[in-house]
Amino acid sequence: MVDPIETEAPDDSGSVTVRRFEYQIHISVQAVLEMLAGGTVIHVTCEHIEDITVARRGDPRCVDGVFWDFQQIKTRDAVEPWTLTDVFKSKPLKSLWRTHGTVAGTGLTYQLTAGLEGHLDPADDALVALSKGQGGDNAACRKRIATYLKVEEDALTDFLPLVRIRPLPRRGDIELRNTRVLADLGQGLTMAVIDALYNELLRRTRDATQGLSVARWTELLVLDSPPQPVLNKRLTAAAIADIRQRLTRPDHVLLEDLSQQLHGTETALVRKLRAGSASKEVIEEAQMLRAHAEGHRFKELAMGAWPGDQAIETDLDQRLLLLARRTGRSHKGRPQPADAIFDELQRMLDANPGTYDRHPLYAQDGVLLMGRACAISDECKFGWGSDRDVS
Repeated sequence: MVDPIETEAPDDSGSVTVRRFEYQIHISVQAVLEMLAGGTVIHVTCEHIEDITVARRGDPRCVDGVFWDFQQIKTRDAVEPWTLTDVFKSKPLKSLWRTHGTVAGTGLTYQLTAGLEGHLDPADDALVALSKGQGGDNAACRKRIATYLKVEEDALTDFLPLVRIRPLPRRGDIELRNTRVLADLGQGLTMAVIDALYNELLRRTRDATQGLSVARWTELLVLDSPPQPVLNKRLTAAAIADIRQRLTRPDHVLLEDLSQQLHGTETALVRKLRAGSASKEVIEEAQMLRAHAEGHRFKELAMGAWPGDQAIETDLDQRLLLLARRTGRSHKGRPQPADAIFDELQRMLDANPGTYDRHPLYAQDGVLLMGRACAISDECKFGWGSDRDVS
């Protein structure tokens, strides 16, 4: 049988297009990393007006307000330095000229950047002038660009001072550079976690590039009422708040309001608590804690940060089970044992979380560990002090 993989494809440009798209995603993440580091980036918008639009604060060219950097990203397989002729062939200046015509007169303070994969030719004076924002001062540069864009030189008076040519890392280097920056921001985290966080940043940036809706879009910056399709393309500080939290405080997990998720079929955990005469408040807290622990676990699994070795999780569960059973025995026979067991178990986990969560799986957070203990109870492995509860 003939395998079509052995047949030469008439058009194999799809793979190249995907590689270039992925490169653009990595470049977008560079600006997101600046935002994570607490830099001047306010937000990053993907595939709207230009490939990437970065909004910054504090730029000296914009005393009061936001400075916009509209970026056109170009890649190529050639390893030779870029010349102005190469730039003409890749057409970023045509796109930037079109963008200038769109945003000029809107009151924005902005820059027009052509980001080029690779190095610039230092012997090309016109290109070097453009890289420094001095294209308008170079007569040869003005003439060549006017001819290329088919406009009079006078028409470039406002355009050329806004143009910057920026060399970018090559495809083989960009991911390594970005993960190194992320590792510097999250010192103490394992490289497995750093890689997982970087992949999550890539995923969110891909979603933004495609305009996919994201629940975390909560900040409306600069624009009073941006349309939803545009808002979906924007990565704001709110969209990456959980990743910043993981980098800066890996020992502290932010809890969410899960109260609306607690109503449903009565679980084994609730039945065991009722058998131990638990108060309504303790039952609700146990459900909420269990939900938080499960939510944390699912997020870590989704990012690929959860360890693949089942023995690590088993070790934690066994330590929690032994502690819970020991605590339960000490309160057995009391009129309302479940509340006392619950409170003492939480106190012990708050006091010594590292004794039980040694990896750690749950950030050595006593609240999350209590939630995991409740999940173990839900598996009918221990009860809450009732003689009728067989664990």
